[in-house]
Amino acid sequence: MRFAQGIRIKCADPKDVIQLVADYDAKQSSIDVMGFIGSRLLADRDNPGHFLILAEFAEVDGELSAADEAQRNNQREETQQWADRLRQLVDGEPEWIHFDELYRTGITGNLRTG
Repeated sequence: MRFAQGIRIKCADPKDVIQLVADYDAKQSSIDVMGFIGSRLLADRDNPGHFLILAEFAEVDGELSAADEAQRNNQREETQQWADRLRQLVDGEPEWIHFDELYRTGITGNLRTG
């Protein structure tokens, strides 16, 4: 089962948050990813200035659940430094929320090219 960690944030301009998320993703591709499979930054269309970061995790070897992989990732110094930097970029304290994935469907890749 996959797991998603959500982070609700508020900020006036998401430019620096976008860069922070992109930099983290790039670093994860070159190290032990501990179940991390990707992230998304979503803007709330009904509430300007409100955003949701979703980080997704999967089981790596069957020894740990995806949620446990995420918890291990949260304990890494790099992840804690990332969270500290995020706090500097947003208004107020981020809200951390956690989801077990029960069902998934969809298309992977680019809708135009597959």
